[in-house]
Amino acid sequence: MYRRYSQTGAGNMNLSQVNRNRIKNALILLLLVALIVLLVISLPLIRNQGETRSLYIQKIQEECDDALRQANVLSRTEAVASSSELTRIRCNIQSIRTINSLSQATGTQLLDDNSLVTIVNLVDRYQTGINQGGQKIVNPAEYTTSLQNALQELHDTAGNLK
Repeated sequence: MYRRYSQTGAGNMNLSQVNRNRIKNALILLLLVALIVLLVISLPLIRNQGETRSLYIQKIQEECDDALRQANVLSRTEAVASSSELTRIRCNIQSIRTINSLSQATGTQLLDDNSLVTIVNLVDRYQTGINQGGQKIVNPAEYTTSLQNALQELHDTAGNLK
């Protein structure tokens, strides 16, 4: 006939069940708040990631333009000037490789690194021939043309990035 107050709660639920429901509701509320906070924090980061990608693409396109310009000047210069032009082209390609590896660290690789390595190897062979007095270069126009073609292909690929 007499019930102890501590043994039952509202609606004939025992108090341990009521306490479990309160704890469960508090945990759900905390998880919802944590989820909302994470969304608020991550939205600007997601937006900045797109801006970073477009900045990488813009810089790659600028370096490709500069390298192609240097390659076009290359065919009209003497051996001494050609060496400095080749050094500039090599620097442009190395910059592109650096930007490409940075973009890969953020999750997407923009360009194939093998094509960049191929262009660097072309530049190195051409520059080695010039540094050895031109004796190793059988046909400088052939090297210039192959370098211009490789750079044009890279320029076209970089121009199609979005």
